[in-house]
Amino acid sequence: MFLRSITLNDGVRRTFFFLLAGGTGFLLYFCISMVLHYGFRVGEVVSAIFGTLLPIPPTFWMQRRLTFQSDTPKRQALPRYAVLQLGNAAVVSGLTALGTKMGLSGGLIFLIAGVTGALISYVVQSKLVFHEN
Repeated sequence: MFLRSITLNDGVRRTFFFLLAGGTGFLLYFCISMVLHYGFRVGEVVSAIFGTLLPIPPTFWMQRRLTFQSDTPKRQALPRYAVLQLGNAAVVSGLTALGTKMGLSGGLIFLIAGVTGALISYVVQSKLVFHEN
């Protein structure tokens, strides 16, 4: 019954799959950032940047196919998505640098920055990346 309601209502379906794809991307970002920072002693900002950029391929596929069910050609959508993620990397690294200066823990910083990036990402994806003309 739950899956049927997801397929019947496009807004519910889109939200469900954005949370699934975005959640997967967020988990990858968070794990990569934490492993780099705490496991390899890489600085918070660099860890956050790599954590943002490395999950691009799987999250692009999931967002394009599952969330937005977009027919936008990959050669158009992928560069837009990559630019979005570069912008997200800038936002996330800026928030990470700010959190570091404030003395927050790496885990808390990565959490706050990641959620902020996810919210920005949804709006930009729906309006610019996978927007059907």
